[in-house]
Amino acid sequence: MIENNRNNQRPPAKAKAKGPAAVTFAKGLILTSIVFVVLLQFSAFHRYPGHRRKEQWDQYNNFRQVGLRREMLDGGSQRTHEYIMWSKDEAYFSECKRHFIRNETWGELHAPYVDKVQAKKILAKVNVPDLRIIPTLALLDKANVSSYSLEFMRSIPQPYIIKASHVSGGVARVFNNTYHCFKYCNNAKVLRLDHDAFTASQQQINEDINTEYETFGGETQYKYIRPRIIFEEDIISGGKTQTDVTYWWLTNGKPVFISHQCGERKENQQGFQMKRVFLSTDFRLLPITFNRDTCDDVMLDKPKSWNTQLQVATDIGKLFPGEVLRLDLYGGGEMVWLSEFTFTTGGCWKTFKPRVTDGLLYAVAHGKIPTESVTADYVQKLLSDDSWVVVSYDGHGERLSNFTGSYPSPVDMCMVLEDFVNPEQKQKRTRLYQSCIKESQKLIDYPVRCIITENNASMIRSFGTSTYLVGGIERLTNIDICASKYRQLQEKA
Repeated sequence: MIENNRNNQRPPAKAKAKGPAAVTFAKGLILTSIVFVVLLQFSAFHRYPGHRRKEQWDQYNNFRQVGLRREMLDGGSQRTHEYIMWSKDEAYFSECKRHFIRNETWGELHAPYVDKVQAKKILAKVNVPDLRIIPTLALLDKANVSSYSLEFMRSIPQPYIIKASHVSGGVARVFNNTYHCFKYCNNAKVLRLDHDAFTASQQQINEDINTEYETFGGETQYKYIRPRIIFEEDIISGGKTQTDVTYWWLTNGKPVFISHQCGERKENQQGFQMKRVFLSTDFRLLPITFNRDTCDDVMLDKPKSWNTQLQVATDIGKLFPGEVLRLDLYGGGEMVWLSEFTFTTGGCWKTFKPRVTDGLLYAVAHGKIPTESVTADYVQKLLSDDSWVVVSYDGHGERLSNFTGSYPSPVDMCMVLEDFVNPEQKQKRTRLYQSCIKESQKLIDYPVRCIITENNASMIRSFGTSTYLVGGIERLTNIDICASKYRQLQEKA
């Protein structure tokens, strides 16, 4: 278990399942906990570069409250406490860029889980019920990679995958006596399994095994992974799963949302190239986008293994209290297979839309939102909220559609206003954003929170309202409500 990098460290919960597999799983959790507790005395003082004293470590952990809570009314009935994101920096990817990227200590601690060889061994020892480990067929390292040959390729049972333990990319498939390197490769042609295929594969392998991947984006965990080339069973071509890898996003041990493949695979198209949608843990669509296109009007069939995937993700999450983790699983068949762990997705240089998605991961990881509160309904309501509204007008009183909208958080709303200012004028953009946030903080007790900008955001006004109905019958959008209220205030003035 990676020990919690917060002051409020908690031991992993006991496995609820019964039987020999569950007992072995529980023992694995205890054993893993003992091993990493030994690291606690070191990590607590040395997790972040330059932090060498306990009082400095405590100061780092004394995080400012991310979200305020208030009771909201929804159709006249009381619902759960609301989480409000007030800062762009209090988001997982922001934290990752500040504290995890180029962090030697953090990287070394997480390397065993990122290592595609070691991760299999760790999970096999923990023995998570209903989780299958993809069989490794062969391994090469720097000492024996020179023995790689066409005969070696032909001797391995097909279909199989070739990939490096310490690199993201260079992934190839051998199937039906063809070779196809399909993920970030020098040669992406589909080749017959002959001398040309071997030459292409050898060149890719030699490049990958000598790559210092951590130098590209500062993901130092890769520095502490022994360079090896893995040959493993291809469960997609072998028909054991019908979809590409599914990304389960976990925070503080809790599965929160999932990125799932949508659409049919075209010829030679790989899963990582396909469109994806985000889903709640109970398989409802969520309004999240990341770095892939989404499917329009998608109708997804819930995989037979969905509930098993959820339980597997929940069990594995117990190993990572206080952490944000992307757990990659194959679940397009009746069984669930481990793909890999990812802690710094995309080098942490992108983020989600809406930004409150990122804030949710951070807030749960830091104990600002209790994990037991983060149900599928909670996530759905949080991300679908439209109570934060900005309506912008130019100098002639005409509404500016590009700067008008409703959002699930004040951060998402106020970031829109930054585009009134040239990107090179960073200080001016920051001042405008901060002014918007300051005005928003006055509105937390209202069901609808309205920010009005006038004369191209040279002036910002704020007010809250609870008016949802016109004539007690027609439901207006929150944008209409704010615009109407603004006109009433102007008339009174």
